[in-house]
Amino acid sequence: MHIHQLRIQNFRNIREASLDLTPGVQLLIGRNAQGKTSLLEAVYLLATATSHRTHNNRELITQGETTAFIEAEFDRDGSRHRLSTGFDSKERRFRIDEKPLKRVSDLYGILKAVFFSPEDLEFLSGGPIARRRTMDLGLCQQNPPLVRVLLDYRKALKQRNTLLRQADASITTRNLVKAWNPELIRLGTQILSQRADYTLKLIEKASDYYASITGSRENLAGVYRSSMIHLAWRKGGEIPDEQDLKKYFEIALEETVEKDFLYRQTHAGPHRDDIVLEVCGKSAERYASQGQRRSIVLALKLAERDLLTSPNDPPILLVDDVTHEMDMRRCDRFLENICSSGQVFLTFTETESHRGLIKNATEWHVQDGMISRRSG
Repeated sequence: MHIHQLRIQNFRNIREASLDLTPGVQLLIGRNAQGKTSLLEAVYLLATATSHRTHNNRELITQGETTAFIEAEFDRDGSRHRLSTGFDSKERRFRIDEKPLKRVSDLYGILKAVFFSPEDLEFLSGGPIARRRTMDLGLCQQNPPLVRVLLDYRKALKQRNTLLRQADASITTRNLVKAWNPELIRLGTQILSQRADYTLKLIEKASDYYASITGSRENLAGVYRSSMIHLAWRKGGEIPDEQDLKKYFEIALEETVEKDFLYRQTHAGPHRDDIVLEVCGKSAERYASQGQRRSIVLALKLAERDLLTSPNDPPILLVDDVTHEMDMRRCDRFLENICSSGQVFLTFTETESHRGLIKNATEWHVQDGMISRRSG
């Protein structure tokens, strides 16, 4: 994918920007809090309707303004498209090729993007919720129909949990709770099967990138832990088929129902699964150094890029503050990997610059929300 033109209006501290973009690497250079991250965030919002920093539209709109607008003209699989979003404090509206999208969930897969930000380091320390969210964002870009499955599952789960929170555990209430089980099972097995398969493929690819970035013999591995059957899988071939998963899920819901009523929440299901990464057989969450954590997350992002690449058409790669606290050797190897294909957006500070590691890139100067192309 290649964005030819990007327009941004009233998004965070960017009041007005219109960029004619070239293929390859785009360097966004400027001091902190000037608008570099906001530009990357705008592209990712356009691709996924998601911000890595907030769920509040109001925070995305320039202070003193009431609406914001983002538009990208881009190539995908050899065809030119135009994708845009306009939003106020309450609602976001998306259009593709001037046609409105009926549902935000229909956005996924149109413009694919992979975003690395310092906040992604929380993948290891932020708990299972952060890890599941990261997996689901990538998976939904790879397989857009899963967006509706996830949304419907959350609705069914919310309804079941609402019943569990009622004061009584009468037969009537129990029957109402049980009535939601078939829907949870139908949707949950789809999520579990696809997320586990995606996760294990991601880890396998990330392992190679981790070795490349670190230049060491440290082995990165991982497992997907299912809450419904209390098993951990290391390879896709170990995952049961969906019919077996449905049986396991049904049994798990029956076995945990008393616990569900006691704690007033559903304990079995993909909403409680986790991903555990290991370096040389030890938990990365507990034992990895800061340098190892950064290398792990970068390797996962490179692996995500590969999984989202359709034939000869990689996604847009958005990389924010990559060289912070990173030694020259690892930084050089990472940049070699990301600059090998596709369009890449990288941010650097004025003082740090890019250490001369990136050549043949287009440089942009970012200051006070103004973005201009550097000559020469």
